[in-house]
Amino acid sequence: MTNVGDPGSGANSTTSVKRKAFKHPGRFAIVAGGIVAVLSIFLIAGFSADTTTRTQRTPNGNVTDIAPEPNTIVPPQSAIIVDLRDDLFGTIEVCGPTKTCTPIPEDQLSRVKALGRLTFQPGTGKEITRYQPGSNTVVVHIERQTDPGVEIDIYEWSFTSKS
Repeated sequence: MTNVGDPGSGANSTTSVKRKAFKHPGRFAIVAGGIVAVLSIFLIAGFSADTTTRTQRTPNGNVTDIAPEPNTIVPPQSAIIVDLRDDLFGTIEVCGPTKTCTPIPEDQLSRVKALGRLTFQPGTGKEITRYQPGSNTVVVHIERQTDPGVEIDIYEWSFTSKS
């Protein structure tokens, strides 16, 4: 009498079939390689991204934003924008490569006093029609809105104009 469940008996013997780990190894390699490439791109982008804001790049607590950015190259008629703390007031001078400074008259500034924001756009009929080629420095004289005429701070930065 033979045992039905006996591994030595031929009644229930199974033949071992060697199975491939992957049915299509070429496809698997392509998909896996693609996933690794995409993950690598996201990892590199995440670690190399500039997460600082303009406020963090402007070291003065009275100035919250400026344009053009320091040490950038700009067209000769780019706007100068200075955003001060809301309780402050400012005037602008632009000093060309020869270190000759030109104060910008009040009537040539666009100002949002409640926000502490001022803008100067060079052009025809303005004190400066275009920036001189080379390094130009913006000097901002800062006052409190409640105490005009008393300078509390000076902020400056440079940009390069190409014409």
